Amino acid sequence: MTDQALAKACCADLYQSDVARLVFGDSLHPGGLALTNRLARLMEVQAGDWVLDLASGRGVSAMAVSRVFHCNVVGVEFGAASVAESLAKSTESPSAPTSFFIRGDAECPPIRPGRFDSAFCECSMSLFMDKAGAVGEITRLLRPGGRFGLSDVTLAPGALPTELDGTVGQLLCLSDALDVQGYLSLLEGAGLEVVVQEDSSAGILKIMDQVEGKLGALNAWMSLYPQADQNSDVLDTVPRVIATLRAIVESGDLGYWTFVAQKPL
Repeated sequence: MTDQALAKACCADLYQSDVARLVFGDSLHPGGLALTNRLARLMEVQAGDWVLDLASGRGVSAMAVSRVFHCNVVGVEFGAASVAESLAKSTESPSAPTSFFIRGDAECPPIRPGRFDSAFCECSMSLFMDKAGAVGEITRLLRPGGRFGLSDVTLAPGALPTELDGTVGQLLCLSDALDVQGYLSLLEGAGLEVVVQEDSSAGILKIMDQVEGKLGALNAWMSLYPQADQNSDVLDTVPRVIATLRAIVESGDLGYWTFVAQKPL
C-alpha cells in the first residue's frame, strides 16, 4: 500500500472508530442533516436526479438526501467498514429510497464522466491530499449545468494551534483546511461558477455544546462501570480541545462555510 493510500485508510478507520461515534454520533459534520438538506436545496436537487456523495462515510447524508428529495444517490467511500454499514442500512427496507454505495477514492471516483446532475462533499475536502485534482474530477463527473455543493471547515492561515495538529486536527477536519478565499479559488480554478456562499459557522458552536453534554453523561456512566474506561485517555482531552476551538471560533479564525458551484452549460 502506498503512503497516500495508507493515510486515507487510517483516516477512514479514524472516522469509523468508537471514539468518533461516542463524541460525534452519526452525523460527523457541523449542522447535521439540517445543513445537509439545506445544501441539497441550494444545489436544486430534483426528484429523479442522480446525485454523488463524495466521502459518504456511513451513508447517513446520502440516505437522507435520497429520502427527502426522492432522488438517486451514489455514495463513494474509502473505508470498507463504512461502505458495508451503508449498504446494510440502505437495504433494510425494500421500500427504502434509492441509494447506492461503492468503495473507492473520493478524490478520483471510479465513475464515467457526465453522469450526475449534482454532487456534494461534506467536511471532507479539507482532508483531501489533492484538492484541486478532486474538484477537477467532480467537474468531470457533472453534466453541463450540474451543481457541486461543498460544506467544510474554514481556517485562517497559521491559526491552528500545535496541540490540535496531528490526529485531533484530522478528526476535526482542521489539519489542511483552507480559508474562504481558498475554497473559492479551488472551485473557480476547476472552471466552476460559485453561485452560493454562506457562513454556517453557528453549527460549530452547536456541535461543541452537544459534545460537552454527551461527555458529561459518558463520564458519569464510566464512573459506574470502570471496565468501560478504555477510551478515557482520549476523552479526557476533549474539554481542553473544545475550549481551544471556542476561542478560535470567537476570534473569527475558525468557521464552517457552505458553497455551491455550477458547471457551465
